[in-house]
Amino acid sequence: MTTGSAPSGWYEDPSGQPNTLRWWDGSTWTDKVQAKPGGGSAPASPFPGHAAQNAAAPTAVSPAVPAPQPAPPVAPAPTPHAAPTPHAAPTPHAVPAQGAVPAPQLSPGMPAPKPVPTSVVFETVEPNRTKHRVLLGVGAVVLSVAMAGAGYVVGHKTAKTGPAKADPTATAAPADPKSPNGFMGTALTGGQQFPGGRPITGQDSKMNFMLPADWQVQVDAKAPNEVRYAVNPYACVGHGSGACTRGLVIQNLRVFNGGWSDSKSLVLGMGQLLYNTRYGSDAPTPPDPVKQSAVKIQGMDGYLALWHVPMSSGSSTPDSYCGVLEVTPAAGATTVPVLQICLDQAAEAPPLALMDQIANSVKITP
Repeated sequence: MTTGSAPSGWYEDPSGQPNTLRWWDGSTWTDKVQAKPGGGSAPASPFPGHAAQNAAAPTAVSPAVPAPQPAPPVAPAPTPHAAPTPHAAPTPHAVPAQGAVPAPQLSPGMPAPKPVPTSVVFETVEPNRTKHRVLLGVGAVVLSVAMAGAGYVVGHKTAKTGPAKADPTATAAPADPKSPNGFMGTALTGGQQFPGGRPITGQDSKMNFMLPADWQVQVDAKAPNEVRYAVNPYACVGHGSGACTRGLVIQNLRVFNGGWSDSKSLVLGMGQLLYNTRYGSDAPTPPDPVKQSAVKIQGMDGYLALWHVPMSSGSSTPDSYCGVLEVTPAAGATTVPVLQICLDQAAEAPPLALMDQIANSVKITP
């Protein structure tokens, strides 16, 4: 082992490692090395004299070192042979391989290196959208079930009670063809309006009346002067497509002559014609009217009669009621207005009480 008289301390590494210091313990080179402070920019104290390499030193040929120059030694550090203290144990330092950058070793009295800033990436935590969607989905299902339950209750109630329908004849008296009043039991006075009705102008404006708004004009080429209205036409045997209707109203003017010399004979004669038209071409002799009587309309004398018309043989036409109302506008008048009404006895047809509502809406112009 080579010995020397230089004081112990950090000197330039005699092995030639650039920017490296090695520890001289006062008698030999040790295995302790460290980088020069300041990245090698600061000059290091050269080793005084030409020291030999010991067995632990690298085998590389050391460059010539300058003449020894005394330098203030660094604060003494413990030798590797010193006994460890209870609080810290010495860590052996191997000589780094050539070209490797050794980790800096701090000696007593040397300043600590400044920390290098490290980039930090903050992770953005997204809200739990899956849970949010699940909660929304559950809420929608609950709401749908509640609405479906409410719909079932309403529908069940409606099924029992049936849908509400606007009935313009709700205030009318029950239909009773056996009653002595009107066609279906209502006392006729004339000039009365009914809910949902619209005014209809009769022939030459001699007899005006009202009809429900859904009744449509019907034209008969054989009687162009008649005022005709119908509702809900349908095909029936012996009459053709659309020839039959659930309701029919005809208003015209008639003249007393021949066998129709008074109100009663006129009404009965026109009733037979209406019966034959409603029944079909093979109509039998009409039976007697269900009822007939004299009436007063706006203080004027009149006459009415009502027939029950059965369904014709082999026909889909239901039974119906047909009535005729005549009003004499003045004493001795020979031209009189006549109103004819037919209503089917079917669920699709207007209620029979409508016959009296139409008759009671009649207004006569003398």
